[in-house]
Amino acid sequence: MVDPLLQGQYPIRGLYQALAIAAMCVQEQPNMRPAVSDLVMALNYLASHKYDPQIHSVQDSRRSPSRPGLDKDRGQ
Repeated sequence: MVDPLLQGQYPIRGLYQALAIAAMCVQEQPNMRPAVSDLVMALNYLASHKYDPQIHSVQDSRRSPSRPGLDKDRGQ
């Protein structure tokens, strides 16, 4: 789902938030979808956060499991 050219240099939390926004947009029932103004606010919020690859990288989050038990299944 993420452009491989980013080479893991993006905030994983931002990815999850963007995916959550996208999931709301594809709800089967139209009345369950967010208003465009709410989408704009949510996306502006995500875009306003500065990303420092020295602090927040996908590779770092893979090295330190934040979800115990899940990484065990991948042999890590």
